[in-house]
Amino acid sequence: MKISFTTLGCPDWSFEKILSEAQRMGYSGIEVRGIEGEMRAEKMPQFFPENAEKTKAMLKEKGLVLSGFGTSVSFHDDANYENALEEGKHAIDVCARMGIPLIRVFGDNIPSEDVKAHVIDNVVKGLRVLCEYARGKGVDVLLEIHGDFKSADVVMPIIEKMKDCPEFGILWDVMNNVGVFDGGWRTFYEAIKPWVRHTHFKDGRLKNDALEYALIGEGDVPIGEICAELKKNGYTGWYSLEWEKKWHPELEEPEIAFPAYMALMKKFV
Repeated sequence: MKISFTTLGCPDWSFEKILSEAQRMGYSGIEVRGIEGEMRAEKMPQFFPENAEKTKAMLKEKGLVLSGFGTSVSFHDDANYENALEEGKHAIDVCARMGIPLIRVFGDNIPSEDVKAHVIDNVVKGLRVLCEYARGKGVDVLLEIHGDFKSADVVMPIIEKMKDCPEFGILWDVMNNVGVFDGGWRTFYEAIKPWVRHTHFKDGRLKNDALEYALIGEGDVPIGEICAELKKNGYTGWYSLEWEKKWHPELEEPEIAFPAYMALMKKFV
C-alpha cells in the first residue's frame, strides 16, 4: 500500500528514528518535510552527494522509499520569486539524486481580487521554470491545493496553462479544498482529477467558521468516500498523512497519530 507520512508530523525525531518508526508501524513511504530542524533539501546532510548512497541503503534496509519532498516554495510574492526558484531548483537536484519522484510547491496567498490575475500568472511562470528545469530528471512539480489556491476558479486557470508540461501535476490536500465538509469536494475533484498525482490527508471539523484539527478518523472529512473515489478513478499515487505537528505542537504526538492513520487507511486503500 502506498501509504506515507510527512515528517512535519514528527519534527523532533532523528532521521534514524523516522525510518525505524515508519518500518515498525507498517508504512511503505516517507514524505520529507523537514529533517532534524532543517527544511531546505540541499542543506540536509542525509542528501549530500557524499552521503546519498548510505541514505539509500538505510531506506532499502527498512523497506522504505521517499514518496516526495515538501518545499516551502511559493510564487505569490513578487519580492520572493527568485528565492523561490532557487529553492525549487535545489530541491529538484536533490530529488533527482535521491530518486524522490516529486516536489511540492505552493501558490499560497491572493491578497486581493485586484491582483488575482497577476498572482495566478506569477504561479504559472514559476511552475513553468521549475518544470523545464526538472525535465529529464524524473522529478514532477506539484502544486498543492492550499491557502487561496483551493477553489476551481483559481486552480483551473493554472491547470489550463500548464497542460503542455508533463512534469506538472496537482497535490490534492483533501481537507483544504472548498466544500470538503459539505460534499462539494466531489465537484472540485472532478475538475482536477486528471492532474492529481499525490494526496495529503488530515482531519478536522468546522467550528464557528474556524477549522479545528482532529485525530484522523475523528473529524468530519469524508476520508472513506474520498479514498473510494480515488480508487474508482484509477489513482496510483501516495496517500500521505500530513499531521502538522511542527506548526501546531498542541496536536497529538506522532506515536498516536501515525498508527491511527495506518489503521484507518488499511480499511480504505
